Amino acid sequence: MNAVAIVGSPRKGSNTDTLVDKILEGIASVTDLTAEKIYIIDKNINYCTGCGFHLKQADKDEGKRCSQDDDMAEILQKLIKADILVFGTPIHMRTLSAPMLNFLTRMIPLLRMKPILDDNGKIVSAEVKSMIAGKRTAVVTSQGDPMAFSGVMAIQALVTNLNDFRTTFVGDHMSLGNLKRGLVKERPDELQKAFNLGVRLASKV
Repeated sequence: MNAVAIVGSPRKGSNTDTLVDKILEGIASVTDLTAEKIYIIDKNINYCTGCGFHLKQADKDEGKRCSQDDDMAEILQKLIKADILVFGTPIHMRTLSAPMLNFLTRMIPLLRMKPILDDNGKIVSAEVKSMIAGKRTAVVTSQGDPMAFSGVMAIQALVTNLNDFRTTFVGDHMSLGNLKRGLVKERPDELQKAFNLGVRLASKV
C-alpha cells in the first residue's frame, strides 16, 4: 500500500510532524506500507495565480495541468498514485498553516472541471471529475490553544476541500494544548489517537 503524507508545519520534528509519523505507524501496523512524507517547506511551490489554465486542460489525459513550472507537478503525480493521503498542519491564527493553505490551492489541477454556462455566458454549474477520487484521506492538526474552537474552522476547511476532491475521508484528530515544541511526544494518549487513526485508514482499504 502506498501512502503520501503532506506535512504543513514550517518546522521538522514539530508536534504535527510527530503526529503524522504516528498515523503512518498505525497504517504500517495493519498492512505492508510504502510511505513518503513530503515537507511543503522543502519544496518550491509558488502561489496559485488564478490563471484558469487547468480549465483549458480538462479534456486532456496527458500533458501539463498547471501553467507553473515548480515542484507541485511532481507532487500531484504522487498524490494520484497513492492509496492513502494524510494531511498534517499546525493551527496558526485559527486556520491552516500558510504552507498548507497554499498547497491546497495548488491542488486544483487535480479537478477536471468543465464549466456549464447559461445563455449569458455565466457559469451556472460544472462537470467535475477528480483525479484523486476515492483515495482514503485523514487530517491531523496540532495547536497550542487548549480550546477546540481554534482548530474547528481549519479542519472544516481542509475536510471540505478533500470532499470536493471526492476523496473518501476517514477521520481527523485535533491535538490540543501543544504549546511547547515536541510536547506531544510526552502525551501517549495523543500519540495513540493518531496511531488509531492510521489503523482506521488502512482498515478502510
